[in-house]
Amino acid sequence: MISWEFIKKHKLGLPLLWDLIMVLVVLGNLGLILFDLTYLWFRPFYFRNFPVVLSIYDKPILGIEPHRVTEAYTGYVDDLVYLTKLRDSEFRENQRKQTREEIHTVLQKLKGSVSSEKFDVLYSNYEAGLLIEDVEIRRTKLEPILIQFIDFFSVLEETDDINSLISLSEKYFFINRLSQAGKEGQELEKILVSMDKKMLEIVETNPFATSGQTENFISIQDTIKAEYQTHKTKARDIKIRQDLDLVLNRDRIPSTVVAFAWFWRDSDRALEDKVAFFNNHLRVYFELNYYRAIGSDGNLVNHYLLLDAPFLAFFLFEFGISWLLAIRKKTYIAWFLYPVYHWYDVLGLIPLVEFRFFRLVRVYKIYLMLQTNQFTRILGNDLISKTLRYYSNIIKEEISDLVTIQILTETQNEVKSGNSLDQFVNAIDQNREELKKVVLNNIAKSAQNENLRDLIQNLVVEVSDNVSNHLKPISFLPKEMQANVAKQLSLSIYQAVSKATVAMAQDPTGRKSVENLIDYLIDEMILFAQDPDMIKLNTNITVALIENMKKSIGEKKWLKAEIGSS
Repeated sequence: MISWEFIKKHKLGLPLLWDLIMVLVVLGNLGLILFDLTYLWFRPFYFRNFPVVLSIYDKPILGIEPHRVTEAYTGYVDDLVYLTKLRDSEFRENQRKQTREEIHTVLQKLKGSVSSEKFDVLYSNYEAGLLIEDVEIRRTKLEPILIQFIDFFSVLEETDDINSLISLSEKYFFINRLSQAGKEGQELEKILVSMDKKMLEIVETNPFATSGQTENFISIQDTIKAEYQTHKTKARDIKIRQDLDLVLNRDRIPSTVVAFAWFWRDSDRALEDKVAFFNNHLRVYFELNYYRAIGSDGNLVNHYLLLDAPFLAFFLFEFGISWLLAIRKKTYIAWFLYPVYHWYDVLGLIPLVEFRFFRLVRVYKIYLMLQTNQFTRILGNDLISKTLRYYSNIIKEEISDLVTIQILTETQNEVKSGNSLDQFVNAIDQNREELKKVVLNNIAKSAQNENLRDLIQNLVVEVSDNVSNHLKPISFLPKEMQANVAKQLSLSIYQAVSKATVAMAQDPTGRKSVENLIDYLIDEMILFAQDPDMIKLNTNITVALIENMKKSIGEKKWLKAEIGSS
């Protein structure tokens, strides 16, 4: 661990402080990068435990919004809850008053941006209607005014204020309708029919697929179907399907739509119990579904660089200062070599979201700082240093293995194309003249080499002895003399050949003969390389050899290593 006594003793000042800051900044940036790379994976966890994270990161950074289709369905459920609350007259009057005031606030905002005589008249009429004390007279006065406002804004470009006005007006109409006797049942059925249509849309379009949450949709279907299965009867199922057929105009109603239609209309269960079941088992899946906006470039919105910009500016500043210092100290033989040696910094400075993965290479920067600066003396050979070395070796081995395997794979593809043997022969053909010079020079050298001459003479003697032992004896010569004659004859032939070879290598005519022989051999090799069987054999052997090399390189040697031995 870090020894603060060591720091104090050796008075490690500004350089060490700067290194500490760099390590902390790099670690902070790496933490942000890992958070961004894993955000969508851990989003359900944040949703359940840290919902504030979604409000900070969803829409502002990734352009994530609740999916309109699934949000609309949960909105209908909320409407059912709201409808039951409106049964209380005091709550209903408070909601009506609050809605009127919210509408008035929105109209005040619009008044500052809309220049129209008709709008001014409607606005004055609305303010006058708010002053009416009688509940029914006020309602009958304000509703037509709001309808005229909606008609007026329907031909204008949509804005947030206009949409808010329309939404609040519909809420006001809804509250007023429920104030009338016998209207609650109609409003309830209207909401249920809207839920049936929306569920049919969900089943047919699967809005969960775009966010990769089809598994959640399957869970929704399995849950509601299992609930329906415990109460399902043939007669009930037929009745529900017939009723839905009138509403949805479909001959075949999906079983999920049937199950949800039964669930919300089940008379044996109170609405509060239905809502509780929905909230506990299904709502989270609907609310987790999202839609991600598409940017003008056709790609998914991603403003991660807004968060990463301060880090990029810091690292760019540090890179520039370090480069200038390297030039001043003449650390490298050329000023432009600094980025080459510090490739890991260059990768981390690429200001593109798609390259954020490469910023993980900054781990290597931390390792170098800890190894090359004063941290080495502070950390020593403890677990931290060993761990850094261990994982650094893993990174280096994995990168080098990937590059090597890629090169070998490309070589295999080239061999499989059938051109490798041709390329080899062509390379020899292109160097005919050089090959001739080398052969002629080595012929003379080999013939005059004493060690090689003695070796060949001994070999000739052994061969002549073996031959004389198997020859038919000559009757008028002794056996010993026969062997001696064979030996002397063989040596004479070898010496004659050696002298002839040296003479041939030095004589223009002899050199021309050797060159013709080499030309002949190369021409034969070219013809040989065009043989289909030879090409196939060469390809199989070479590909198999490279494949064995790839297997050897692909072996994870770091798996056999331990942190302590790194």
